Amino acid sequence: MNEFTYLDNLNGAYAESRILHAAVELNIFDTIGENRISVQEISERLKTNERATELFLNALTALNLLHKKDNLFSLTDLAKKYLVTTSETCYTGMIRFESSMWSVWGELVKAVRTGKPIRPPDMYQTKREETECFIMAMHHLVSARGDADYIADKLSAEGVRSILDIGSGPGTYPVAICKKNPDIKATLFDLPGTLGITRKVLAKEGIGEQIRLMAGDYNKDPLPQGFDVVFLSNIIHGEDEEANKTLLKKIYGSLNPGGRVIIKDHIMNGDLTRPAWGAIFSICMLLTTKGRDYGYHEVHQWLKEAGFVDITLEELPPPMTSAMVLGRKEFPGILGN
Repeated sequence: MNEFTYLDNLNGAYAESRILHAAVELNIFDTIGENRISVQEISERLKTNERATELFLNALTALNLLHKKDNLFSLTDLAKKYLVTTSETCYTGMIRFESSMWSVWGELVKAVRTGKPIRPPDMYQTKREETECFIMAMHHLVSARGDADYIADKLSAEGVRSILDIGSGPGTYPVAICKKNPDIKATLFDLPGTLGITRKVLAKEGIGEQIRLMAGDYNKDPLPQGFDVVFLSNIIHGEDEEANKTLLKKIYGSLNPGGRVIIKDHIMNGDLTRPAWGAIFSICMLLTTKGRDYGYHEVHQWLKEAGFVDITLEELPPPMTSAMVLGRKEFPGILGN
């Protein structure tokens, strides 16, 4: 790709995104399902303009989300896997959330000028419909991408009997961990509005006695204690530096001696420009929170100040975009390194 093509594609990249967002909002993929179907029938079912619908379906075909043959449209394998709501790897919750952010991104210049978020940094707690949209987006993202299963497989159950997941959201990670490790007990600590959505997810997953829900605000309330592992997934990027330092000190007190903290997040390089996805995601945080993506050197220092030892960084394989920073709480009387 030459330099002009790169820049031209970058300039118009929003068009493909908006076509995908609109297709999910219009329910195109569920409407087609397993069928080969005409423009006329799709238009009638969706109550859309027939000419506009054909143009739209042609564009989705160009994006490799639909097949078109003999003027009949059907789903590609990609669409069947990720864009049908009955699929176990359904991703549409994340697409709906990104679509809801369209107007926020439209105010990016204002955010850069003022340094303040465009939408209130309320963790999507003010309106129930926003809470559900955000929490289910997170659930669909880590389920479809495979994060939860990867972490569940990676986490050694040897010696681990209790896990605290702070800011757990839908509970996707502890559900996967508990399914693979029936002896582990998990506590999910999150805001009351979020836990209302979490209960729906847990009911669907059929997880019972292994998981306990605890309402609270980790920035204001004390954390429960006595855990072998404390898990933080995509939490630190939503907070500023001081809030993260305070939180990690509280986590140290929540762990049993020898217990581990696992921080899963976009972990940046020393000059905070790589991975590229993390630098771009920091702009999303500028628009919506007081946070950003942090470098390993920063997270390492916070953990060290909190008292953790054996601090390590582990990159996660694609398509995951995160890394894990791990630290251990010392046993009493044992010097760390």
